[in-house]
Amino acid sequence: MSNSLAIAAVTTTLQNLLFSGLREDLGSGSITSLPLDKARSNSDSNQINLFLYHATPNPAWRNRPKMTQVKRGVSDEPPLGLDLYYLIVAYGKDEDEVASHQLLGRVMSIFHDHKILKPAEILAATSKRLPSSDLHEQIDGLNIVPQSLSFEEISKIWQVFQAQYRASVAYQISVVVLDSQIPVKAALPVLPQMNGRAGGRPLVNIGVPTLKEIHLPHRQRSAQFGDILTLRGTLMNRLDISVQLLHPLLNEAIALSPLSHPSEEELSVQLPNREADAESASHWVAGFYSLSVVVPREEYQQASEELPLAFAPQILALTTTKESPGHLTIEVACIPRVRPAQRAVLLLGNRGIPLHRLVTPENPREPSTLTFRVRNVPTGDYIVRLRVDGVDSIPVDFITEPSEFARDQRLEVGE
Repeated sequence: MSNSLAIAAVTTTLQNLLFSGLREDLGSGSITSLPLDKARSNSDSNQINLFLYHATPNPAWRNRPKMTQVKRGVSDEPPLGLDLYYLIVAYGKDEDEVASHQLLGRVMSIFHDHKILKPAEILAATSKRLPSSDLHEQIDGLNIVPQSLSFEEISKIWQVFQAQYRASVAYQISVVVLDSQIPVKAALPVLPQMNGRAGGRPLVNIGVPTLKEIHLPHRQRSAQFGDILTLRGTLMNRLDISVQLLHPLLNEAIALSPLSHPSEEELSVQLPNREADAESASHWVAGFYSLSVVVPREEYQQASEELPLAFAPQILALTTTKESPGHLTIEVACIPRVRPAQRAVLLLGNRGIPLHRLVTPENPREPSTLTFRVRNVPTGDYIVRLRVDGVDSIPVDFITEPSEFARDQRLEVGE
């Protein structure tokens, strides 16, 4: 289930998905989300307009019972399930209809091959623009379903805006589930009587730390070795406070200590540096972690709510073997080492190349070697990224001023 930013998060994720798939076709064009009568202000470039024309309660969610398990601080009232309807219009540069039809075909092809919005894609699209959105935490998947509107039905949509009709396609996104914002009403447990006396007075405000935000350096979407994380919340200066990270592939939690004495609202921790602290770095894996702040007690521990943290793989070296014109074998050395259970994809431009072979060393301090085979690669310069369990490597060199793409993650393909 999600908060009230879910609708905006869906629109942002769809824009990001289309931009990733249409980057070369769009050229200097854009992907907008404007009403039909305001979508096309000039004809100097290619354009895709993604217009939310209707939102309606999902029939299957109308009569859902109250939730038996709810998020902390969220009402147990039935959630609101929504179906969102988008109209997608393509505009070719200089009103070139053939170009617009080509763009429209590419949009339909992308959505045909991409029927579900995945949590990692939603998080990547919204972490910067809508950092408070929690749509990526929704348990129910978001399906992209084409709508078979008749010519009359789709014409009526255009007529409402008094805009000139253009060829367009409609899609339904379902189900977007919104939490009720009514505060939870939970009674305190009844204390037993002892020796004829009523139980003790209930404790309030026991001082559990809260975690509200995780700030990464350089406005990154994901963290990497050596980064300093700034955590903001309340009661962050509790004695013996630490930061705990959990990952499904790790048997034990990773604990990090604050860099210095934290303030009540903020503390900072540093992820291990691979060269200076190779032993600690060897225990990490790429992917999504659950991060919380923890205060130990004699028989238990006080922990804040968990927030997701994306931890990126890092490319150490690229080795390319040219088999024939346009046919390449690419070997990638990366850290942290990739486990056999993890999903790895090489992103070459706008293409996703599946893993061909994985070599994971026995020594956890050594990098993994991943082999990819790619065919029919046009000549040109490419930025290479490695995606492990939905988290991409960061191909930017932040040391330079201004920042630029790292030279060792650029691949030049000749004839």
